[in-house]
Amino acid sequence: MEETYFQLKPITFLNRRVSILLQNENGPCPLLAICNVLLLRNAISIHEDIPSVSLETLLRLVANPLLENNQLGSDRSSFEVANSQQALNDAIGMLPRLQHGLDVNVQFCSPSGVTGFEFTQEFAPFDLLDITLAHGWLVDPQVRGCRGASSMHVPYTYHTCTIHVVQHAEYHAV
Repeated sequence: MEETYFQLKPITFLNRRVSILLQNENGPCPLLAICNVLLLRNAISIHEDIPSVSLETLLRLVANPLLENNQLGSDRSSFEVANSQQALNDAIGMLPRLQHGLDVNVQFCSPSGVTGFEFTQEFAPFDLLDITLAHGWLVDPQVRGCRGASSMHVPYTYHTCTIHVVQHAEYHAV
């Protein structure tokens, strides 16, 4: 199987040179987003003379700060250590899948605004690396049935809205 490589582009960010990763194809790539955040934060680095980097190298680059930032101290209970270790294992295990996309369930009327999501295992790397995800989906207050929804803080999610649309279509098809 042929290894995947990603091109790099040197840019100036906050008065320093840093290489960022570019997508090979159109579409989502949360792994590249994580890498670019870490590159911009100076948490990882790729020399600007390197024209491309392999997927395997990216996975190692992201795994290192995950392990370093989430070391398990001796001051924790065995339960806390086990939970933290499982979260870390889940996050590292999730990394290869993030090259293909991220399954998110947006919460439209979340008290946390554009950072409201239903938590899934795929969020573990973002959480453990302290990377905030945001979405651009907003409830239109002019649409009948949505008026006041943003102030209700009801957990309307993409999935629940999809179910309502299907049920509505089925009801009116009868």
